[in-house]
Amino acid sequence: MNNIILKAEKLRKRLDSGFSLEISNLCFKKGQIYGLVGPNGAGKTTLLNILSLLDRPSNGEIFFKNERISKPNLLTTRRKIHMITENPFLFSGTVFDNIVSGLRFRRISPKKWQGLVDKALEVVGLENFNHRNIRKLSVGESQRVALARAIVLNPEILFLDEPFVNLDRQSICLIEEYIRTIQKSNQTTIIFTTHDFYQAWHLSNQVISLVNGRIVEAPLDNFFAGSPEEENGSCFVRISKNIRIAISQKIDNRCNICVHPEGIVISKQEFDSSARNSFKGVIKSIHAEDGIVRVTIRIDPSIELTTLITVRSYRALKLAIDSEVFAVFKATSVIIF
Repeated sequence: MNNIILKAEKLRKRLDSGFSLEISNLCFKKGQIYGLVGPNGAGKTTLLNILSLLDRPSNGEIFFKNERISKPNLLTTRRKIHMITENPFLFSGTVFDNIVSGLRFRRISPKKWQGLVDKALEVVGLENFNHRNIRKLSVGESQRVALARAIVLNPEILFLDEPFVNLDRQSICLIEEYIRTIQKSNQTTIIFTTHDFYQAWHLSNQVISLVNGRIVEAPLDNFFAGSPEEENGSCFVRISKNIRIAISQKIDNRCNICVHPEGIVISKQEFDSSARNSFKGVIKSIHAEDGIVRVTIRIDPSIELTTLITVRSYRALKLAIDSEVFAVFKATSVIIF
C-alpha cells in the first residue's frame, strides 16, 4: 500500500535576492513527523510555503495522494492542510473567537462549534480558556491557541514554521507533547522547521537537512548509544568502556543521547564548574566556516566530541591539532532519546 501523502518533484524557486531553492525529489508519508532543519537563509520557510501551497514554485510539481496539484483541485487540497507561521496572527478577542474562525470560514454548523473548540483546547492543555482575552496570553499559550485553531479543522497535513522560537523550556516540552498527540490520535502528517538539528532528531520520524536551498545529508555530531548507570544519586549513560556521560534524569533502559556542539566548552586547563561532564582529550580536526570554528576532540580511542566556537574564542585559546584540551558540558545539555 502506498502511504505517500505528499510528494514534490523537480522543485525550483528563484527569489529576487538571487537565492535558488532546488529540490529534485521529496516524499512525505502519512502519519509521520518530519523535521526540516538548516541555518538561517537555508530556504526552510520558502520550501514550507511551497509545500503548503501558499506559494508557487518557479518550476516543478507537487502531488497530494498521488494527484498532481493544479488549479482545478488547488482549493480542495488547501482545505486538507494547515500552516502555522513562525509568528502566528491571532485576532483580537477571545480564544474561542480565534479557534472558530476557521470553522466559520468552512461553514461548519454553529451548533458544532463549542464541542469542536472544547476538544481542540483539551488536546493542547488549555481547557477553560474559551473566554480568555487573546492579548493576555503568554507566548507559549498563544502558540498553543494557534495549534488548537489548526487541529479543530482536522487537517491531514500540518505545517509548523519554527514552532519553538521564543519559547521557554517548559513550553517547548508541552508543544512537543501536543505534536506527538496530534500525530498519534489523527494520523496527521506533521512537517516543521527548526534551526536546531538535535530538537528535530528528538521529535521527528525523519530529519531533512537543508543548506543553501539543497537537501544534504544531515550530520550526526555527538550522537551516542549507551546504557544507564547510577552512582551516589547521580545518573549516567555509559557510551564506552572508559566514558560515561552525566545526565539530568533517571532512565531505565538502553538509550541514544546527543550533546549539542554549541553546549560544549573548550578549556586548556581543568577548572571548577557546575558542569558535571569534563573530559580530557586531543584535538583531531579544526574547520572554520562563516565565522564559526568546528573543533573535534578525541576523548577515547572510539569517542570524539565536536564543538562549535567563535573565531574569537579559537584565537584566544590558540588551539592546534594534537593539543590537549578539556571538553566541558552540563548534564542538562544532554538530549535523551
